[in-house]
Amino acid sequence: MTRLDLGTDALPAVNTDVGLDAVAGVSLGVAVAAVKKPSSTRDDVLLLRVDGPHPAAAAVTTTSTAAAAPCLWTRARVPSTARGLLINSGNANAATGPQGVVDNAAMAAAAATALGLEPDDVLVCSTGVIGVPMPMDRLIPGIARAGALDASGARAAGAIMTTDLVAKMASVSHNGVTVGGIAKGSGMIHPGMATMLGAVVTDAWVAPADLQGLVQEVCDRTFNAITVDGDMSTNDTLTVQATGAGVPCVPGTDAWRSLSDALEAVCRSLSQAIAADGEGATCRIDVVVHGGPDDKQARAWARAVCGGSLVKSAIHGRDANWGRVVGALGQAGAEGLDALDLDFAGIAVVREGRPIPFDEAAATEALKAPVVTIHIRLPGSGRGLAWGCDLSAQYVAINADYRT
Repeated sequence: MTRLDLGTDALPAVNTDVGLDAVAGVSLGVAVAAVKKPSSTRDDVLLLRVDGPHPAAAAVTTTSTAAAAPCLWTRARVPSTARGLLINSGNANAATGPQGVVDNAAMAAAAATALGLEPDDVLVCSTGVIGVPMPMDRLIPGIARAGALDASGARAAGAIMTTDLVAKMASVSHNGVTVGGIAKGSGMIHPGMATMLGAVVTDAWVAPADLQGLVQEVCDRTFNAITVDGDMSTNDTLTVQATGAGVPCVPGTDAWRSLSDALEAVCRSLSQAIAADGEGATCRIDVVVHGGPDDKQARAWARAVCGGSLVKSAIHGRDANWGRVVGALGQAGAEGLDALDLDFAGIAVVREGRPIPFDEAAATEALKAPVVTIHIRLPGSGRGLAWGCDLSAQYVAINADYRT
């Protein structure tokens, strides 16, 4: 029986050793502000500035009705020509009431001073504990110190981490367009907009409104296709800023397609890195759906399978219980299950809606791989991808002790 093909798009090759510093005209600064604990000695503040002849900025933020103050600030300032970005880790500035709004404005003002910009020219992102006032007495001096703008891309990626085990970077140079980015995320991952926190830059010359539309499209196919635990964050934000020093990119042109492919390649790489670094994860889960009425529905079915607790638990136990996949598809309202073709960890288990014999021992071994892929084919022309991870007892342990 022929296995289902992965069918992934041919995207440009990604360099995961270089991130924001792949793009000329981008300056980075980091500092220790001890945001979460006064005794902390790790970098937790990042400043970014883009310089070029035609700056552009776009962003997408969480759809949660509990959106944090920095999300409200940032979404009100895109699309635009904003050239600055401030990110802090350790405190989300969410559920902090009117004081949180005041503190966020003060943070933007401090960042603007450090970057030589106006406050409205600075986007703001925060991540960390919810419901705790910002320690402004420590944070503001930290922002000033980050204004030295002498940090490497790797150090920038490390400064935005919380429970992440690894820093996440990616960059692409494709047909004259360069895109670089970083992201953080490990738990509370089920975005309804973009990523947990992500910062991407490019040298493309692109109109802010065009960039905004492209960012949303790419997010739907990448960051909005990941899930770790089914919990949406109050702070999910992705920013994309351009220097405008490169080739003009106008929708419908070859240059635009190059920008789109480069941006998608970077965002996909960062999304997959987040999924693989899920709290307590021992493997990444990739779900591929061919079928459904359209791509949007196919993506929704793929994420439903990827986020199913029983699917995730079966994979963690190296149990080829493919019935969990069928259950998740049914719960998601997938149609045409009587014609389902299903490969579980690369092994054919269902064809035309009927179970077929398979080697349990071989399936158990296949489930020990660092990436476990589930291929689903249903009637229809839709196509969707989703990325997640298995569910382990360590996930509970990490989140039980999150504030301590």
